[in-house]
Amino acid sequence: MNYAQILTDIHEQVRPLLTKGKIANYIPELAHISPKKFGMAVQTTDGRLFQVGDAAECFSIQSISKL
Repeated sequence: MNYAQILTDIHEQVRPLLTKGKIANYIPELAHISPKKFGMAVQTTDGRLFQVGDAAECFSIQSISKL
């Protein structure tokens, strides 16, 4: 499976939608984050790491962790 290409394809499809939503400004850690930040990473069970976009940047996962 080509994880790098899958992540790239998803990133390209999602990127135009990044400014459509609103940042949860009632969460202090998110209030100052750019709505254009988006990244994904997949690590396989054999240790291979695939990243795209802003995956290496640290940010709060308070809202996304509920999914």
